[in-house]
Amino acid sequence: MLHISDICDNNSPEIANPLFWFYCPFGIVVLVIRLFIIASFVFFSVVTPPEWRRVSFPVLRWLLGIRVGLNRTKRAIGQEIGRTVVAVNHVSVIDYWVTPEIGHPVVVSGTALRRENRLDPIIFKTMELVSGVRFLPARDARGIAALLERWRLKKEATTLYVPAEMTINNGRGLFRFNPTLLSRGFPVVPMALTITTCLGLVPHPLMSGGLATMLRLLMLPRVRFAVAYLPAQHRAPGEAPQHFADRIQRMIADHLGIPATAFTVEDKRLYRNAKSSGARVS
Repeated sequence: MLHISDICDNNSPEIANPLFWFYCPFGIVVLVIRLFIIASFVFFSVVTPPEWRRVSFPVLRWLLGIRVGLNRTKRAIGQEIGRTVVAVNHVSVIDYWVTPEIGHPVVVSGTALRRENRLDPIIFKTMELVSGVRFLPARDARGIAALLERWRLKKEATTLYVPAEMTINNGRGLFRFNPTLLSRGFPVVPMALTITTCLGLVPHPLMSGGLATMLRLLMLPRVRFAVAYLPAQHRAPGEAPQHFADRIQRMIADHLGIPATAFTVEDKRLYRNAKSSGARVS
């Protein structure tokens, strides 16, 4: 029987490989250099045309040690995702670095698990400057509704990326997908995402803060993502929104070879709070 701990906890400590501690001094230097590189790209993004960002972003991503493998060509994917919702599983705090140069993406940012901290707007604004991607907060219902209305009027052909779990999983199972943005009358493209780190670093420890986790990932020599865009799905007439979301979740889970669970972001919140208080949970 699957427990909530199975998709929240990790099998190993946050940093399981002793080699990480030998690498750490060098990693700090790498981190400082990469933060300087990001600042440089932000400056040049401000003083150059917006089109430059889409060309330069893959270079920036490579310099940050982030490698992305796609199951199809960027051109083929871009031709299929205009005015579609891309439902993606959530595996790390740097997921939004994966495909911003494909099509014209708008990313739903933030999760329902925690409140937005003071640094989040700065991080997302930085990402907008260096990549050209647009971010819409998950709680901005009016902004999301306006975007979908422009789709209906064919005034915009962007792609809405939705982290449908509304929280980050540990790679051993998927949280139940939230149906709110998946049943708006537009095709939904499931996107299966996996992350591979090195030196035994856990991509997203349960009790770690988002900023600390992101900085640790940027310290690493490399981080690899595997991205698979699956066939577009349409909600059947009379199909319940949650049933449709569950169907999308199962497609991604089947592709990844992991279970699609009924645990929700609220279950994770309660579990994390219980662990923080020292209670014994499973």
